Amino acid sequence: MTPSPAQSAAISLARVAAAGEEARAVGEKTSRSHAQLLAILQVADDEYSIEELSRQTGLHVNTVRTHLDVLTAGGHVERIQSKPQGRGRPPLAFRAVGNTRSPFDDLSHTLAETLEVAADPDLARGTAERWADMLGPTAPANSPDEAVDNAVEALRTVGFSAEASAVGDSITMGSCPYASLIADHPIICDIHTELLVKVLDASGQDVGVEAMDVWVKPTLCRARLTRPDISPVRSITVSPADLAEQTREEDQQ
Repeated sequence: MTPSPAQSAAISLARVAAAGEEARAVGEKTSRSHAQLLAILQVADDEYSIEELSRQTGLHVNTVRTHLDVLTAGGHVERIQSKPQGRGRPPLAFRAVGNTRSPFDDLSHTLAETLEVAADPDLARGTAERWADMLGPTAPANSPDEAVDNAVEALRTVGFSAEASAVGDSITMGSCPYASLIADHPIICDIHTELLVKVLDASGQDVGVEAMDVWVKPTLCRARLTRPDISPVRSITVSPADLAEQTREEDQQ
């Protein structure tokens, strides 16, 4: 039986996620940070300086340099002289080795083509279910904090850099491997939201998704969570009049 456009899109998205896991498994000793750096270089198909990679990943430049040494020694990355930017010797740059195929190249193209003809309103929900199945059974969490930690790990597994807030009432997601497709196919963000909902539902804890703020800053999204176990002792509300007075005082200083 020929799959429907929505089913094809769901399958393509699941393959992209699986390919992300393949990229993260480059060698038994390759860490998550190694694979994250490699994925950035492969998907962009361009050269990056250590400083640029540091900005993209949030890793310290010395940490990036160490990971790149490992990837270079393994034959996955090569050092090159970057383009001249004035006087002096051009700084070193890094790029993925030509014969190291990006796991996202063909899949992103297939995904884009499939989504062009997929109009099923249940696409996001159905694809999220496939992704959740790919992640495997989720063990019940022993606390709301553990449920949030498990959700962060699930997002990392499908290709994001993800971090929970100190309070645990939101998750910030970056390094989206599908960023180049979002403008034409915003439904991908709905799929990620549905996946997060399903992972949290499976935790057995009373933690949910209130909203997904897409690109609150370039390439960064924020999932706002609902947690009945977190509530302030009291909240101080600042009125518009107070804000106006504060602004006037600042202007006079």
